[in-house]
Amino acid sequence: MKIKQIIAIGFLLLLSLSAFSQEYKQWNKHDVVRFYEKKEINVDYNSLDENGEELRNRNIVFYVPAKMNSGTYDVEIGDKTSSKLYQVKETNLYLLFRYSPYLYRYDKGVLEVSYSSGTFYKK
Repeated sequence: MKIKQIIAIGFLLLLSLSAFSQEYKQWNKHDVVRFYEKKEINVDYNSLDENGEELRNRNIVFYVPAKMNSGTYDVEIGDKTSSKLYQVKETNLYLLFRYSPYLYRYDKGVLEVSYSSGTFYKK
């Protein structure tokens, strides 16, 4: 299964907003500038970098832009990667916020997505 399909299925499962369809708009909101997907490369022994220097067994982690379908999703915050980059729990999706939000692991809320950005409303 492709990673984008897994993310889409995960969000469809998290979609359960009928009970509080508009009330969440009064919660604290945080602007999401872009969405990212985490990629990892395991560098094998005897690999070389761009300067011809040996890379010892290591894992290289980077984040690439991800596309999200427009919609409203019920999500939970996972790990904090940096002051503005947070994981959506149990997914490979990361949210890049405009400003450093006051969020913690396990914070729940509603993510509104339109085009390539969105708004996270914290419960």
